Amino acid sequence: MYKHLLFLLRQLDNAGDNKSRWVIGFFGWLIKLAFVKEVRLSMMMVGHTHEDIDAVFRRVSEYWSRK
Repeated sequence: MYKHLLFLLRQLDNAGDNKSRWVIGFFGWLIKLAFVKEVRLSMMMVGHTHEDIDAVFRRVSEYWSRK
């Protein structure tokens, strides 16, 4: 038998499109259809990244912008 999730935890970057009504509405839709009981969203702090390659690219970009 398929069991539904109690909660869904999503970590998103702090971009505006991740806070749009479509993204938030999608998670609300999952709750309404009883796929999950609760959705927990976590946003990264501004200026921080969750991908190592993004951090490396930022340093390279800063280096080249000084030249």
